[in-house]
Amino acid sequence: MDSHDANRIGAAFLLTALAMAGSVWAGHRAIPEAIPLHPAFALPEPPDGSAGLSVAEALAHADPKAGQALAARSCAMCHSFTQGAPPAVGPNLFGVAGTPIADLPGYSLSPALLAHRSELWTDETLSAWLESPARFAPGTRMAFPGLSDIRDRAAIIAYLHTLSDGGHQP
Repeated sequence: MDSHDANRIGAAFLLTALAMAGSVWAGHRAIPEAIPLHPAFALPEPPDGSAGLSVAEALAHADPKAGQALAARSCAMCHSFTQGAPPAVGPNLFGVAGTPIADLPGYSLSPALLAHRSELWTDETLSAWLESPARFAPGTRMAFPGLSDIRDRAAIIAYLHTLSDGGHQP
């Protein structure tokens, strides 16, 4: 192979690269990368029937054992569930259902949760918290993204109801 062949091969690679780069540039100019303001179509509701369930309806069919397993996966890395256990990253959740929101002895709550001190951890407030802590208490220190499925939230709430020393039944 002489220098003319090498020049032809080099020119072919160069022209191919330029053609590809030009195509990409022209494609981006013709079809800009912009996120639409509104979705093109509405997504259907989940077929499982969980859409529109109230917390009470979901709790009527909730399994505390499933809630315990879900809490072990979702919550146990930061919270404890044993009576008398000290707070970990988050407070101990034993007996939390039905108590005042800001009444967690031995744990320093964020101002976002202290703003809810006049409320109780009812089934509805627990569900709202588990669905989106950041929406329930904007500015909370809890980084948990939340659980969108009401049946999962109900299972955890049912499990939290089993964690009581008998002194308080929600």
